[in-house]
Amino acid sequence: MIADSNARLTRAPRTPLPGACLGIAAALLAAHVTCCLTAAPAPRVDPPRRAQMALRLDPNLANAADLQLLPGIGPKLAQNIITFREASADAPAFRAADDLDGVPRIGPRTVERLRPFLRFPDEVLPPRRQSDSP
Repeated sequence: MIADSNARLTRAPRTPLPGACLGIAAALLAAHVTCCLTAAPAPRVDPPRRAQMALRLDPNLANAADLQLLPGIGPKLAQNIITFREASADAPAFRAADDLDGVPRIGPRTVERLRPFLRFPDEVLPPRRQSDSP
């Protein structure tokens, strides 16, 4: 009840079915929660890298910026690859992914992670043995 200026009591305006509003809100919340729980999370890959993952790089020709597109390769490892490549007496320095194992700070796990993203000029040549490396 509300008192007006003439000191009469009047009824307050009615709100339309408060129970119905709560029911609709509960239904919307349930739908949102169900949708969020069943949706698969999107992979966290930035768009430029996603576009580059379809490419395969030749480590004998790639520059530092291109090498840094590879997973786990930052500026220092990219420079290590280039330095190793330039110091190699063999041409090409890398005939297979396993040849990258001779680059400082690159081990077998890194080689395996890089393997799908690499290509080589002649894929049929065997990798160099450790005794062949510079």
